[in-house]
Amino acid sequence: MHAAIVLIGSALLVAYVSGAPSANVKEIVQNVSKKCAAETKASPDQAKIVLSKNIPKDDAERCFLQCVYTGVGVIKDGKFSEEGGKKLVALRFHDAKEKELANKLIATCAKEIKAKDGEKCSLGRAVRECFVNHGKQVNFFPSA
Repeated sequence: MHAAIVLIGSALLVAYVSGAPSANVKEIVQNVSKKCAAETKASPDQAKIVLSKNIPKDDAERCFLQCVYTGVGVIKDGKFSEEGGKKLVALRFHDAKEKELANKLIATCAKEIKAKDGEKCSLGRAVRECFVNHGKQVNFFPSA
């Protein structure tokens, strides 16, 4: 689920930034992940978190995920973006039931996700936790 969400977020960001809406979500996430790994200096092992459901355990993983989520539009202006999440849903899902479940996940996370004072890149962790905790029925991101 986490990997799916991360990929969707990454895909949305890449599609938005590159102007290539025809790119699939997996390609988008891969492109954003490469950019974010370079920007955050995440090691290849740390960057693998993007394709997992793991909760980030350190600053490097949190900052890498926050970069990816920002890149795909799930985080905007230092907050969770419900609008960005819904754009990813539209890009990722074609089945009406899957879209409905994914949009419910986005709405739930929009209410729950808040930055945590004193924790560097806390939105990277908060987004991942919400997607993992509430997204068991949604295969949001394509896996590796």
